[in-house]
Amino acid sequence: MVLWRRRGGVHRTDSRAVAHRSSPRAIRQSSKPQGVAESQGMDRSPDHDHTTAPTAELQTDITTDGSTRPAGPVVISVCISCKAADGSNAGAPMLDAIRAAQGGAADLRVRPVQCLSVCKRAATVAVSSADGYSFVFGDLVPETGADAIIGFAAAYQHSDYGLVPWRQRADVLRKGMVARLPPLRWSPDDGRAPS
Repeated sequence: MVLWRRRGGVHRTDSRAVAHRSSPRAIRQSSKPQGVAESQGMDRSPDHDHTTAPTAELQTDITTDGSTRPAGPVVISVCISCKAADGSNAGAPMLDAIRAAQGGAADLRVRPVQCLSVCKRAATVAVSSADGYSFVFGDLVPETGADAIIGFAAAYQHSDYGLVPWRQRADVLRKGMVARLPPLRWSPDDGRAPS
C-alpha cells in the first residue's frame, strides 16, 4: 500500500480510502494490516452484556411459548472448494468428518457449498438457520473441527436466536471465528443482540 500527500489530505492506492485532513495518528491507525484490529481483543466475548429489549418487529417472531430459539433445522454449510496450504482439498474431508460426527440428528442439515469466500482460512464452515444468527468459522481441521461444529450446532438450537455464548464455544471455534451475522428479520434500533 502506498500513501501519498495531496492538498486536502492523504490518499491510498488500495480500496480503503483515508479521509481528507486526516491526522498522523489516524493515518497510522488506518494503515494497520487487515485483520490486526479484528484479532486484537479476540479474548473478549463479543456477546458479553450487549442486550436490549426486543423491538416491536422482533416480538412478532417470538414463538407462542415465549421462546426465541431458531425454528427449523440448523444448516451447516461446508465449503468443499477450500484448499489447504499444500494445495490439497481441505473442504471434502471436513464435510465427511462433520457428516460422520452428525450421526442421526434429524434436526441438523449438513450441505456442501462451492465457496464461502474465506479462501485463506480453509476449511470453512457456516452455521445458520432461517431466523437465527449465521456464523462463519475458518481454519478448521476434521480432527477437531467436526465435533466442535456439531457441539456448536446443538448449543445453537437451544440458544436465543442461535446466539451461542462465547464461553460455550469450543476453543477451535473461538480462534476460527470469521463472522457473525444477525438474523435477516431482526433489525434493532441500536444494533445490539436481543435479550
